[in-house]
Amino acid sequence: MPRPQRLILMCTNVRPPDRKESCGGHHQGAEIATAFRRELKARGLSGRLRASQTSCLGPCLGGPHAVVMPDNVWYSGFRESDIAAIIDEHLLAGRPVERLRTPPAP
Repeated sequence: MPRPQRLILMCTNVRPPDRKESCGGHHQGAEIATAFRRELKARGLSGRLRASQTSCLGPCLGGPHAVVMPDNVWYSGFRESDIAAIIDEHLLAGRPVERLRTPPAP
């Protein structure tokens, strides 16, 4: 399989219920990652573009969180309904979806 042009890494980490931090598991990260893969496959893009699940990406609050590589563009707080915009605008056209981008760290 050829190396993908862009890779979106989705945090699917889940912390134990007694931990105070919010986490990907509470934001349906695994379900959204599955939906990304399903949509890429349905469009015939699975070879060019890849969506992969990962453990902790660092930030926990405001998830789910994802990073598009090699662009190093971070997304937070998006929903399954935002997948088409991320695919069309960013993964295919190369323009990050500004309304979904993670705010810069203080």
